[in-house]
Amino acid sequence: MVYAYLRNQFKASKNGLRQLILIHILSFLFLFLFDTACYICGCKDYFSWLYSQLTFPSFYPLLLQRPWTIITYSFIHKGFIDLFWDIFILYMFGQRIPAITRSKHMFRLYGLGQLVGAVVFGIVYHFAPPFKGIVTDLTGPSAAIYAIMVAVCVCMPNVRLYCFFFSLPLRYIAFALLLIALFHVRTQYGGVYLAQLGGALVGYVYGKLCKNDMDMNRSFVSTSSVHRTYMSVKVTKQQNN
Repeated sequence: MVYAYLRNQFKASKNGLRQLILIHILSFLFLFLFDTACYICGCKDYFSWLYSQLTFPSFYPLLLQRPWTIITYSFIHKGFIDLFWDIFILYMFGQRIPAITRSKHMFRLYGLGQLVGAVVFGIVYHFAPPFKGIVTDLTGPSAAIYAIMVAVCVCMPNVRLYCFFFSLPLRYIAFALLLIALFHVRTQYGGVYLAQLGGALVGYVYGKLCKNDMDMNRSFVSTSSVHRTYMSVKVTKQQNN
């Protein structure tokens, strides 16, 4: 039953948000079960090796040895609490994406935020004097989530989150999270928060393109609404003639 459910979810179209959430949950469960098995067998070093092969390193030579980490790092969570909040924020903002553009483009927005966040992280720890030479790693989808979050807030600034007896504009939540990231830039984990701000910049550019109907890349920005408007005007002219 579980296999059939997962197969149907990944085969279904317009289901990008749910597919992303399932990928995060499955990756967390896999690493958790592998870590548990290594602990029982007394070979924790195997898990440490696998973990290091999936996280994005700040040390440039290590990145050359495992370039695939620019993709895999965002599906690695350090604990259940991190997984929960990442999925919660992703769902809260990601469900608004179909109202802006086609659902399948969520993967592209997620991927751009993911890539830019990793690039910013690598540049900071390679060139910025306060962080240069520090060996650490980047995990989690926060940069990609910030890209989705800011894109939604730019395109739909008046959307509200309804919870029990009160409602709160989503842009206030996004603004608070951006402030938290900004205030933590000067800490030892500043590179992580700068990666989040890099993802937020991607979301801002994406949101502006969608909001202003700037079709600069047909494979990225949805033009379905513009196409429908054009067709309706064409049909009206034909009826009048």
